[in-house]
Formats: sequence, C-alpha cells, structure tokens
Amino acid sequence: MKKFFITASVLSVLFFSGCKVTQEYHFNKNLSGNYKFEMEMGDLINMMQSMDTTGKFMSSIDTLDKSFTEIAEKYKAAGAKNVQVGWKDDKTTMYVNFDFSNIDNLNSILKNSGKESGMSLFSGNSDTPGKFTHKGKRDISIDFPEFKNDTVSMKDLASMKDYISIETIFSFDRRIKSIDNKNAVISDDKKSFKFSGKLDDMLKKDFSTDTHVKLKFK
Repeated sequence: MKKFFITASVLSVLFFSGCKVTQEYHFNKNLSGNYKFEMEMGDLINMMQSMDTTGKFMSSIDTLDKSFTEIAEKYKAAGAKNVQVGWKDDKTTMYVNFDFSNIDNLNSILKNSGKESGMSLFSGNSDTPGKFTHKGKRDISIDFPEFKNDTVSMKDLASMKDYISIETIFSFDRRIKSIDNKNAVISDDKKSFKFSGKLDDMLKKDFSTDTHVKLKFK
C-alpha cells in the first residue's frame, strides 16, 4: 500500500502532465479555510504545440477549457463556496480555488467532487478514503488514502512519475507546536509545512504524508 496526497482536482488535468502541481490547504483559527490548486503546463504546452501537426493536442486543451464551468459546478454541488476554476493570465497554468466552512465540509467536498465529476483519484480507487480529522481547533490529523499498485490510477501515475513534481502545503493562522511526519518541511515562521518533490519519490513505499499536527494557542 502506498500513501498518496493529490486531491480530486488533479485528475481532471493529470493526463496533460509533465509539469508542476502546487496545492495549498489553508486553515483559519476556526478551521474554516481555503483550498488552492495550480498546475503549471507552460513547458509542456510549448513542446506539444511545436510537435503537433494534427491539431489533436490543442483540441484537447480546448476540451479542458470548455470543462471548467462543469468542474466548478461539481465543486459547488459538493458544498464548496466561492469556487473558481480556469486559467491564470498566462493561459499556461490551470487553477482551482474554493472556500470550505469547516473540516467536515472539506472532507465532503474532496470526496463528493471526485465521485460526481469523475475526478476520483482522492478516494474513488482507494480501500481507505483519505480525510482530515480534528480534536478541538488545534489538533489536526491528515490521513491520505491508500492505493493498491494494481489500480488503474496507480498504473497511470507510474507511467508519468518522472515528469511530475508536486508541492502540497498546509498553512494555518497560528504557529505549529509539533508535527509527527519526518517528510514534512516546516516554514521559518512555523505557520505552514509542505511536502514536495518528484512523484517518483513520493510513490516509494517508505514515503507517507499522513500527519498529525498540533497548533499553538496564538
């Protein structure tokens, strides 16, 4: 079994990859918050445009472009607020942005947006769907899904693992008191931690993103 931590929004564009994925979960003091996802595809788009003699690649990009409204509606239906999906100004970075009201709401969004939109990498192919849990407002556990190596998703990811770099950030409105994951890198201001690297490294058996973090009062 391997731990993995890409959320549902990644699957919608994962097969255009060879790029950098960045996502951030920000938690306010009351555990409401915001989720941001970006996929930088500039180098890939330039390369594929130069090689594309049939127009199929740009046709695929156009299809993704037209799907943004539908993707946003799926997140809204799953309970997300202030949903934004689209391209950044340079038209080479795809983004998803939404607010959540609490951790239960976040869990529901991540589970149901994947299920309803076909973006099921977060939980759809897992025996143990991932989720966030908490005790009070300062004790948060992050339990990401376990995937079998023989699932379709794992096979597809394995074929692309050398071409994808990932950075996942968890940030807070207060400082971190303690954290139990040796793979996590804590920021200088102690208000965030992250996992980053090549997908190839993160699929290794001894790499886990399951984390228990305790926050300070202030």
